[in-house]
Amino acid sequence: MASKFQQKIKLMIKDGSKYTTKQFTSAEFLPGSVMDTGTDLQIRLEEATKTNDMEAIRPILRECYDFIADVIFEKQFTGQEYIDGMDARELLKITAQLLGSVTSGYDAIYSEQKKK
Repeated sequence: MASKFQQKIKLMIKDGSKYTTKQFTSAEFLPGSVMDTGTDLQIRLEEATKTNDMEAIRPILRECYDFIADVIFEKQFTGQEYIDGMDARELLKITAQLLGSVTSGYDAIYSEQKKK
């Protein structure tokens, strides 16, 4: 039985000249210490965002993408595949939700979606 905390994500994977949709499921269990790493990333990203300097923001965003791929989704895809497989208009929103699910808790992030 899947944990209620698991999330599914669909990425567009390039296969030759066309894209296909592939669904991935997040880790069934994440140790509590993962929250520390996620929180650190969120704090650093918030601080960098205040600078409005993309040279400061970009490397932290890359770390966030890698964290999502390597930790939350247990290396089923890479951070680069996460970026390239996500629609640009949704990338930051979904990234924030996934990080928030680790740092703020699943219910706090997804309860609004359940109501809809």
